[in-house]
Amino acid sequence: MILLYSEKFLDVDLPQVVPICDVHDPKLIPLVGEDLHCLHNALKKATRGVVLKTAKRLWVGLARELRPDLTIYVWGAAVRGRNTVLIRGAEEYRGYGVYYIKSREELRLLVGKPVAGLLLDARHFDPHLTELVVKGRVSCGCERCGLVERLLCNPYREVEVL
Repeated sequence: MILLYSEKFLDVDLPQVVPICDVHDPKLIPLVGEDLHCLHNALKKATRGVVLKTAKRLWVGLARELRPDLTIYVWGAAVRGRNTVLIRGAEEYRGYGVYYIKSREELRLLVGKPVAGLLLDARHFDPHLTELVVKGRVSCGCERCGLVERLLCNPYREVEVL
């Protein structure tokens, strides 16, 4: 699972985490903080899930109560439970999970380690190239590359000279 984090909507087919309250596109996953009105609007309209950036369990419990069927991605609090996915930073690797990656250097920390998903910062990862990597349209010189390795590859394109 690859998610892109950006401050604005990007024109790619990957799921995107954007700090908004009102979701108008099914590809968008709203990122909300400790704002009750924003959380309520995001939970009402979200289809893929909500990223809740908080260190308090109260907000996670409230989100679960309002939408028990929706996946709640928790960024900050160490909360586990049904339909709850914890997002950690790459430097605090603790096994199989979802990790927020700010740069390629942080992505290198995860080489060879199993991950469930990545939340990539779109400021340091080209969204269109990432989309091509996820769809398998980028060639890489390694054998049996994992997702992390494919994202670190320098893609090349063959050009035919006529």
